[in-house]
Amino acid sequence: MRALIKKKSFGEKIIFQDAVFSVREGSRTAVVGPSGAGKTTLMRILSGLDHDYAGRIEGAPEHPVILFQEDRLSEHIAVLPNLMAVTDSRSEAISILGELSLSGEEHTPIKELSGGMKRRVAIARALLVDTDCLFLDEPFRGLDDDARRLAASLILRREEGKTIVFITHSEEDLSLLHADDIIRVGC
Repeated sequence: MRALIKKKSFGEKIIFQDAVFSVREGSRTAVVGPSGAGKTTLMRILSGLDHDYAGRIEGAPEHPVILFQEDRLSEHIAVLPNLMAVTDSRSEAISILGELSLSGEEHTPIKELSGGMKRRVAIARALLVDTDCLFLDEPFRGLDDDARRLAASLILRREEGKTIVFITHSEEDLSLLHADDIIRVGC
């Protein structure tokens, strides 16, 4: 996939101008840079969510899945129904919860979970959707070290061979997700 961005701006603020970004198929590509540099904007352009720019995307993914910075879960329903919104396989949903150390939480309302537990449910939901390209915006935000390692291992196992684009501020995340390539923005 290749983004050829002639110009992307928000009002007077130019985010990208005459920029080219490439992501190799099947790679694990990290997007890094300071806050406000355009990391999430680039992810939205690459994934097809943002069309408000001058330029084009070559080789855009057909079925992208995005894990946003915000968990975007339905707070007033339980964990399992949140997952069943994206899959027909109850057994697979329960299995992935177990792999993320969330066994027994299937019937717990999201609003009763800790922030780290909510993040793991959001990761589970993203991984339950079949995709050709997984976009992760600060995927391990709010997770302790053990949960980060567990989630990273699960992502790599389930998405092996697929393109993964992830945004991070953490050098550890580059290692945990075995980054093949790094795109630096605003540096």
